[in-house]
Amino acid sequence: MASNVAKRRLLILGGNGYVGQNVCHAAIVSGNFDLVRSLNRSGRPSPSSVPDHLSSTLSSVEWTSGDVFDERARSDAMSGIDVVVSCVGAFGSNEYMQRACGDATIAAIESARGGGVTTFGFVSSAQVYDGSAASKLPSFAPMYGYFEGKRRAEEELIRSYPNGHAILRPGFIYGPRRLGGRTVPLQLIGGPIDFVGTRMGPMSTLLQRFPFVGKELSSMVRVESVGRAMIGSVLAVAEGGGRTGKGAILDAESIRKF
Repeated sequence: MASNVAKRRLLILGGNGYVGQNVCHAAIVSGNFDLVRSLNRSGRPSPSSVPDHLSSTLSSVEWTSGDVFDERARSDAMSGIDVVVSCVGAFGSNEYMQRACGDATIAAIESARGGGVTTFGFVSSAQVYDGSAASKLPSFAPMYGYFEGKRRAEEELIRSYPNGHAILRPGFIYGPRRLGGRTVPLQLIGGPIDFVGTRMGPMSTLLQRFPFVGKELSSMVRVESVGRAMIGSVLAVAEGGGRTGKGAILDAESIRKF
């Protein structure tokens, strides 16, 4: 159901991906946007990559094909937009992940700032450290480039949008996902692990103390919650108009509330 928040125009970077599709869905369902546009390389997702429960909603998205690293493509996609959400990320070598998870969003932040965008949301990671030496991941940690790229993007976003950022820090994201025309029920894996990591009292507390693994166990969230949390957060930040003096950073516990 739509709220009393003023209608806005939203651009989602990477909207045809697993998380991006759910952010698009949450935006459409909210009823708070005059336009929901997505910029990604392939444009409109193929029917075989969209879960059945999202197909009807995603037909309302304006799909735009373009490379997020192309300044002209970013500028065109952001025309008339006042809220941007980045769901960009990928796996591969550390160098590749630094570029996909960090540089892509940093470039988008620069374009958004120059184009008059007032609010910027970013799907980050629970493994992003808080600046303390104890929480910093070593360069040999699994997927270091992924998490370090996310950290750098967060840093730039907070600097560029001190009052207009919405950052989500989920761990493993689970829920129905379409791959190769088949539905992969990631909830059958993520759900039980999430239960063990967060709802078994002292055992969960003990497991959460393990470096790296403990953070993931305590930070698993459903993909639907990520979509709703992102849209709820950017709307709240945008409604505040920067008057609150800060943006929003949501950890897994906060995301689950959505």
